[in-house]
Amino acid sequence: MKREFLSSLLLFAIIILSFFGVLFLFLNQEGFSANNYLIGFLLLFPALMIVGYIYISTLLERQEDQEKILEHLVRETLHEINLPLATIEANISMLLKNIQDEKSIKRVKRVQSASFRLAKLYQKLSYHLKRQIFPIKKESFDLSKIISERVAFFEELGRNPIIAELETTIIFADRIGLEQVIDNLLENAMKYSDKSKPIKITLHSNELKITDQGIGMDSNEILRVYERYYQSNRKIQGEGIGLAIVKRYCDDEGIDLRIYSVPNRGTEINLDFSKSIYFS
Repeated sequence: MKREFLSSLLLFAIIILSFFGVLFLFLNQEGFSANNYLIGFLLLFPALMIVGYIYISTLLERQEDQEKILEHLVRETLHEINLPLATIEANISMLLKNIQDEKSIKRVKRVQSASFRLAKLYQKLSYHLKRQIFPIKKESFDLSKIISERVAFFEELGRNPIIAELETTIIFADRIGLEQVIDNLLENAMKYSDKSKPIKITLHSNELKITDQGIGMDSNEILRVYERYYQSNRKIQGEGIGLAIVKRYCDDEGIDLRIYSVPNRGTEINLDFSKSIYFS
């Protein structure tokens, strides 16, 4: 807020000085006394700066009040959404402990899967809303453990088999944001692959690779794949924002993102952390 105020005040001062400069040139051509002009300038400029200070302070104060209201609304809304989610998850766990019928168990597990999906969407919503209001906190953690957790989550969905070869890699990063990057990449790999085809994940020498044997992409599709809402295959359900989010995150954090793909053979996503600011 202080930096915004000083920047606004500096801009205001530049505008006032420019105005006085143009006015001086005009009056000088008309034979106006430079000494009288200088006296008038010295008298008026401080007054104008005080007016500018009051005006800018008022604007920034209103902005700060709006941000506080928005912050309160976000916190309250996220809390209210989280409560029913926790209730649903708790009751599903109780049902699974008490029912014996196989058909009923399958039905409850479908509800549980939908609940997990909803909880994940809630986490994404919470993260992106908070990112707009609060500074994102970074932390040191083992990337291989995060990937293992996300792999376990996707394996529970019973989709593609996943082969993971991970080595310990300690990084300093926005953990939640990176989890979403991994989720988006795994979701895409599964979405565009046959269920029987394995997804391979390797983490070695600060480099993460996610490889599928799906439909692949040609060079034109690769050029457009980072565009928001773009989907290479409209028949497959999705919003077309996954890779756009991944690209933005990688650009912000200095991660080298590369895509290698061949139509009908598959795609490899490569995240190179060696040039990033993550390592502590």
